[in-house]
Amino acid sequence: MAVGQPRVLIADDSNAVHQLIGDALPVDYATDVIHACNGIECLNALDDGVDLAFIDVHMPTMGGMDALWAARIAGNKTFVTLMSGAANRRCIDLARQLDAYEFLTKPFGRPEIDSILTTHRRVTASMRVLLVDDSRVSLKVMRKVLGSSIFHLNIEEVCTGVDAVVRFNSEAFDVVFLDVNMPGLDGHATLAKLMLANPQAKVVMISSEHNGLREREAIRLGAAAIMHKPFFPTEIDAVLHRIFGLLSPKLATGGCIRNFGIKILGRTIAVEHVETGHLFEYVWFREPPYLRLPFVRANETATIPVADLMGNAKKAAMLELENANLVHQEKAA
Repeated sequence: MAVGQPRVLIADDSNAVHQLIGDALPVDYATDVIHACNGIECLNALDDGVDLAFIDVHMPTMGGMDALWAARIAGNKTFVTLMSGAANRRCIDLARQLDAYEFLTKPFGRPEIDSILTTHRRVTASMRVLLVDDSRVSLKVMRKVLGSSIFHLNIEEVCTGVDAVVRFNSEAFDVVFLDVNMPGLDGHATLAKLMLANPQAKVVMISSEHNGLREREAIRLGAAAIMHKPFFPTEIDAVLHRIFGLLSPKLATGGCIRNFGIKILGRTIAVEHVETGHLFEYVWFREPPYLRLPFVRANETATIPVADLMGNAKKAAMLELENANLVHQEKAA
């Protein structure tokens, strides 16, 4: 929204929280800070226009969730982090529905705030994207999905590997989304040429097929990530967080369900038991069976056997995928 320094809202009835966040703000964020101590002041500040907001869920006169809901109904697109002393499943689900970026559970510290500011800088900076696919229909669909990302993506298109190499060699792009199956210079050959021109290039390979051998070859050639058609904005956001070294927000890519910490990275969902350290990883799909190619890393010093947790780990993974709207199981009649 703002040109130059962003406007920052801190909405909380605790002076200590205002002090903590205020002290963590660097100079370019600290020059225009609005302080709100109740929900009405928070809503008024959102209506006036802010770029970044830290909003407590529980405040006098109106809760932070209600203030954000009212602002969203009016079309507000502020980059919001919600805060609370406790986070139950209902709060997390509501935060997701309100398009909050993150949910911080108190007490939190400067590292969490720094992580949010780092992402906000990347999100608000225009990112040049080269989209490469020989299908005009696929280009149209992928452009729409990419356009729904929280990142500001300036998307340009080409239909052949040859054109991609020419554009890449003459212009600067932050990310390339490259289809694997193209006539002429296919995706792998194009990837090799792009990496030869710039070994630090961030290239995301896209395919409608699941071919482990070809995917490993793409990674060997330098691909930053592999995605499978069709994909959703949440997957785009997760991949962009990872390839740019950003900490993925808990709301979009993780959770804590039934004593499991969960992270979704592209097509992989990792489920770690918070007490034992047992790790369960799956490749997930939108059609049954939803969880495939299980990998288990057991903590041999744990008192609870890994086999006793396998069933609950799988249930937790499925629940998180459903909460993120990545899979939809058929319910029995």
